[in-house]
Amino acid sequence: MPKKIFVIIFVLSSFLYSQTNDNEYTSALNHYQNKNYPAAYGLFKKISNNPSSELLEKSQSDYFGADCLLKMNMLGGAASEFENFIDKYKFSNFRETALYTLGSIYFNNGEFRKTREIFNYLLIDYPRSELKGSAYYWMAESYKAENKFVEAEEFFNNAVSNRQTNQYITNSIFSLAQLYESNSDYNNAVTNYDELLTYYKKDALAPKAQLRIGICYFNLKEYDSAVLELTDPLINELNANDLTEAKYYLANSFTRLKDFNNASAIYEELLQGDASAEFKSKINYSLAWIKFQTSDYNEAYNLFNELSKIESDTLAVSALYWSAECKRYSGDINEADEIYKTFLEKYPHHHLAARAQLGKGTVYYNKEQSDEAEKSLLNAVISNDPLTKGRAFTLLGEMKLSKKDFPEAKNYFSQALRFTENSAELNNRASLGLGAAEFYLNNYDDAVQRLENLQSRAKEFEKDKVNFYLAETYFARGEFSASLKHYNQINSADELLKKQTLLGKAYSHFNLKDFPNAVYNFNEYVNKYKKDKYVIDAKLRLADSYFGIKNFDKASTIYTEIFSKDRAKMNDDQIYYQYCQSLFKAGKSGEAISEFENLQRKFPRSKYADASQYIIGWINFQHSDFGGAIGNYKKLINKYPNSPLVPIAYYSIGDSYFNLGNYDSSIVFYNKILENFSNTSYVLDAANGIQYAYIAKDQPDNAVTFIDQFVSENPSSKYGDQIFFKKGDIFYSTDNYEKAIESYREFIMRYPSSVIVPNAYFWIGKSAANLKRETEALENFNKVVERSRKSDIGISAAIELSNLYAGKNQFNSSIDILNSAIDAQPASNRVPELLFLRGQAEVKANKSSEAAGSFDQIIKYYEGTVFAAKSKLELGILEYNNKNFDNSLILLNELAEKRTDDIGAQAQYFIGMIYFDQNKIDEAITAFVRVRTVYASFDEWYTKSLLRLGDSYVKAKDTKQARDMYKAVVNRHKTGIYAQEAKRKLNQL
Repeated sequence: MPKKIFVIIFVLSSFLYSQTNDNEYTSALNHYQNKNYPAAYGLFKKISNNPSSELLEKSQSDYFGADCLLKMNMLGGAASEFENFIDKYKFSNFRETALYTLGSIYFNNGEFRKTREIFNYLLIDYPRSELKGSAYYWMAESYKAENKFVEAEEFFNNAVSNRQTNQYITNSIFSLAQLYESNSDYNNAVTNYDELLTYYKKDALAPKAQLRIGICYFNLKEYDSAVLELTDPLINELNANDLTEAKYYLANSFTRLKDFNNASAIYEELLQGDASAEFKSKINYSLAWIKFQTSDYNEAYNLFNELSKIESDTLAVSALYWSAECKRYSGDINEADEIYKTFLEKYPHHHLAARAQLGKGTVYYNKEQSDEAEKSLLNAVISNDPLTKGRAFTLLGEMKLSKKDFPEAKNYFSQALRFTENSAELNNRASLGLGAAEFYLNNYDDAVQRLENLQSRAKEFEKDKVNFYLAETYFARGEFSASLKHYNQINSADELLKKQTLLGKAYSHFNLKDFPNAVYNFNEYVNKYKKDKYVIDAKLRLADSYFGIKNFDKASTIYTEIFSKDRAKMNDDQIYYQYCQSLFKAGKSGEAISEFENLQRKFPRSKYADASQYIIGWINFQHSDFGGAIGNYKKLINKYPNSPLVPIAYYSIGDSYFNLGNYDSSIVFYNKILENFSNTSYVLDAANGIQYAYIAKDQPDNAVTFIDQFVSENPSSKYGDQIFFKKGDIFYSTDNYEKAIESYREFIMRYPSSVIVPNAYFWIGKSAANLKRETEALENFNKVVERSRKSDIGISAAIELSNLYAGKNQFNSSIDILNSAIDAQPASNRVPELLFLRGQAEVKANKSSEAAGSFDQIIKYYEGTVFAAKSKLELGILEYNNKNFDNSLILLNELAEKRTDDIGAQAQYFIGMIYFDQNKIDEAITAFVRVRTVYASFDEWYTKSLLRLGDSYVKAKDTKQARDMYKAVVNRHKTGIYAQEAKRKLNQL
């Protein structure tokens, strides 16, 4: 019975005693108070059985008699007496206490159903009882004893909620936490243990709660938190057994955190204590595991080996397995194999048997006994342990991959992924293996998906191998930029991987036509790996790369070297042709002609034979040997009459006669294309040739007549519209704008569905503009924009419209037109041009802020284009006009230092103007002199610099130098605004 209840009973009995004069009853109470319970019980029963006793005396005697039996530990009799009392005296003041006491007796007797019934009566009959919280506690404990978690949780929570009437409040909180812990709900367990520590830090259960919190964190795998809790000073208040448990879990936490020094120190301390042999075996097992983890395999083996000799001990079985693992990891694979065999013979059905098979398979694999390895690994996959299955499948996959059995490798790696979800390292290995297998099976999309996913989730895992297979896969898919990206991320010390990576980078650059970098990488490869089986192929590609960067001397030298070392390569017509080409491109014309002739003799059926003959003619043409060119082109036509190069040979003969001034003969050969190859694209070039020949003969009308005749005779020619279009071009080129407009309108009427109708409207607009008919020009340019807003001719028309509006000072209209063009084609490579023109229009419209924004946009997004440079110049001038000289100098100096064109000249001139306006005359003179020395070919800025130099010398009071500068302008420009300004200033001097 709880002590508090005894106090209540004693006070009540004293009160009642004062109300009776019965000597027998008084004597019974005295015996009860003096703990002479047998004598007291006899007297109480005597009073109870006496018919003359008053009801109050009887009820009190029955209660105290039952309590005497309880004090004598006669629980069965006490329970019977209390049951009678509860039924007999419904209104007794002792009935509440009797119910509580009876419930406690039932609990101690393990009669949990009766416990709950009695306490339930108490709660119903006495809803405001001072024993309510305690009753909930015992009911909860009864449910807990029967493993009824849900009911126990409910009643423990009720007990905690009624803490004012619960003398077991700390027990309630602790038991509720234990309940959660036993059901692996460690977070709720920690919450309740923490509540006990927060509100009842001095309670006897507090150190135990501290211990349990540490153990809960250990089970949650939050080992840092476990260490923090298990090193709390409160832990030192535990009894010896609990303190040992705390240290054991603390050591285990350090082990999980790989803090092996602290873990070992605690384990060694525990071994010195008075622990059981079984517990010391567990500690030694943990120490052996630490030795294994720290690669001290010999010491680990000694500990595991000793533990394995303990008879009928579960640790002994595990220790035997790990002793084999120690031997395997230490490289003693024969001894490891023997221990695995022993283990499998003794414990064939043990859960570690599959892992032993895995270890055995690994041993065989390392011995290169693949058949035996495969047998053991296939036995290992029978395991119920997912990680063992996963390891076995992964190793089987790697074996098949090394044997180039890619379908089987894919199968095993796929199986491995199913069982390795809880092991990132294993899952990553299986993913890499599966990605490699997919690559070798040419399943490139699957390989990329697998490997990219692996790289995104495990960036540090086998970075070089993952990037290599990604690079190879992208290369196989023809995505050379992507392959290069991954090759460039490989930084391996493995020589084979370095070699393959270097070759892959070289080929990626080559296929991207990035020949300078291809040259760099192929050169490195052929120099590093001179005896490699791929070096000849690498040299060929090196020669091709030199050819690509137009270093034809180097290319031809390498081809010659290859032919001298590998005569078989001379039988490859493609390589031979490339060699001839390199000689030709290197300017070795005589050698090239000779080798092209050799190629035709050596490979008369080669697809390069006709091209070789054509190039011989072309070499003659380039050297102005037009007679020789004509002869060789005619040779091509006669020798290879079915060659697709015949039309261009006729055209080239026409060009040769044209250059000889024999225009009639040129027209004859151009006409052969129109007569015999009217449906090829060469008719356009031929038409151009005839057109230029007639114009060269000053017979443009004949050119027009020829066009009309061709269109009339070839009405179904798919190039008819393009040839007819040239009528307008002939009139436009001879400044006959009226006839040009007439011809372009005739074209539109004749070919209304032609794709070049917008071009006709454009040139009508240009012709009208040249005739100063602005309304007509605007009308036609607008038609182009409306019809072909998203084409290049549409952009050109928008620019012409913008210029027309700007010429009329309608700058807002000009800006609107340019904005519409930008919006219509935001990805066009002409957007920088449109933005620049918009910026210029904004400057003229006095919208400086908007203009700066336009120029900034070009600089930011189109760096490297000429319009970015022009924009920097315009921004520099804007800053100059706003007197922001420092900002202006930053922009202008960059241009003047890097450019030698008119942009650089203008930038240098304005640098001089900035210094001049700030009266920094020496710096101004230096800047203007640089315009004279660096940009002398740009007359406008050269002349303006001379004028400003004269002004600078005037400020410097050097009249002679000033006069020389103005005279230099007059000598250069006899008339015009520059001459007028220079003469005026000379007169002023």
